[in-house]
Amino acid sequence: MNTEIHDYLDTVLTLMEDNALRRGRVDWPAVRRRAHEATAEAASTADVYGVIRAAIDVLGDPHTFFLTPQEVAESFGEEAAQQAPMPSGRLVDGRFALVDIPSATGVEDADRRYVRTGAELVRDLDGHRPQGWIVDLRGNTGGNMYPMLTVLAPLLGDGVLGWFADADGQPCGHWILREGVVHHDDAPVSPRPHPYRLADPGHPIAILTGPNTMSAGEATLIAFRGLPHVRSFGAPTAGLATGNAAIELDDGALLGLTTVQEADRTGRIYGTDPIAPDQPVPPDGDALQAAVDWLAAR
Repeated sequence: MNTEIHDYLDTVLTLMEDNALRRGRVDWPAVRRRAHEATAEAASTADVYGVIRAAIDVLGDPHTFFLTPQEVAESFGEEAAQQAPMPSGRLVDGRFALVDIPSATGVEDADRRYVRTGAELVRDLDGHRPQGWIVDLRGNTGGNMYPMLTVLAPLLGDGVLGWFADADGQPCGHWILREGVVHHDDAPVSPRPHPYRLADPGHPIAILTGPNTMSAGEATLIAFRGLPHVRSFGAPTAGLATGNAAIELDDGALLGLTTVQEADRTGRIYGTDPIAPDQPVPPDGDALQAAVDWLAAR
C-alpha cells in the first residue's frame, strides 16, 4: 500500500476511534492491524472501502455508514434534490389538519424548498381554523432534521426542543427554536425561517409513528415530547435516535459517523432504543383513525 492510501485509511480509522459514539467498545489496535493487513496490496482508495465498512461492522452502530463517491452523487446530487419528497397535507374529518413530514435530503436547495413548501402548507391549513393537528412521521426515514423542525415551528413554539448527548450522557448541543428559526445552541441551522404563529395554538397534536420513523424522523418526534396536549399513535420507531457527522473524504467518499445521542426537553435520552408510541396501534389497525378519535374526544 502506498503512503497516500495508508494515510487515507488511517484518517478514517482515527475519525472513528476519536469520535464514534460507540468507540469505547472497540479494540482499535486490533482493528487497525487487520485493516492494514487486508489492504497491503491496495492500489487506490477504492480498494480500502470494504475494509472501512468492515470496521464499521465492528463498531456495531446501525446508524454509522460509508458512501462511495458514486453513492454520494446518487444520494445528494442534482437529480436526488429534484426528486426529494416535500411536505404535504390535508384536512381530515373536516376539522383536523394533517401534515405529512417526509425525509429531508440535506441538499441545500432541496431543504430550502422543503421549508418553503411546508410553511405554505401549515399557513394554508391553519386558515381553516383546525381543531387539532396530526403530524405523520410514519414514512420519515431521516436526513436533515432542521428543515422538518422548521416546518413544524408553529406547532412546537419557541424554546428548547431537545438536545444532543455524548457517550456519557452529557449535553453537547441544544435544539432551540427562536422566532421560526431552529438553532444549535446559538448557531442558526434552519434553511430559512418560518416565524408564522398559529391562530389558535392551544389545540391538541397527534403524532403518527412506525418502524420507518428513523433518525431525524425520531428527532422530530422527540421535539414534541414533553409538550402538553400531544399524544403519539402507531408502532415503535426504528431506534436510531442518534446524530451523525457527515464527513467528506479526500476522494469524495462520505463517512456518516454517529457521534451523539438524542434527548428530549425533559432530559430523557433515547439513543438506539425504539421510541414506543403513547397509544400503540396493531399492524392491522388504523393509527390515523385512532388519532382522529382522540382529537375528537378532546
